[in-house]
Amino acid sequence: MRMDFRAVWRDAWNMKTLNHSAVYVETTRANIHDIVRTLIDAVGAETVGHIAGSTDATAPHRWAHPQGTELDILTKERLRLGYRVWLTLQSLEDPQAAVDWLMAPNRALDEERPMDFIARLHAQQVVNSAETLVTGDETR
Repeated sequence: MRMDFRAVWRDAWNMKTLNHSAVYVETTRANIHDIVRTLIDAVGAETVGHIAGSTDATAPHRWAHPQGTELDILTKERLRLGYRVWLTLQSLEDPQAAVDWLMAPNRALDEERPMDFIARLHAQQVVNSAETLVTGDETR
């Protein structure tokens, strides 16, 4: 039976807490093609390609389809990390603010963009920075 992640996510945010476990479980269990489609809809194919480490502008659209190009392990890891960060940012009231955060230099990341940290698989730093943004907890 598949977990109803959206219900868990809504409940977690209604309690004003970040449910790390639910985000992690959804990130690891979600179908990679669904992840790509979600990210394309959220941040655009160009950003998805950058996060995945690809210079091919059409690659994300191929990855979005089960019959498309098979993804290598590193690309999948980058996409799953991008999805984890995106899910974390979902509590922001303005979806554009989440997109802007991904693309803007970030003081907590040595003035680098979060999307670059995702592409380099610096998971701990970028996830902590996203969680700090949504929770306001500067002790992360």
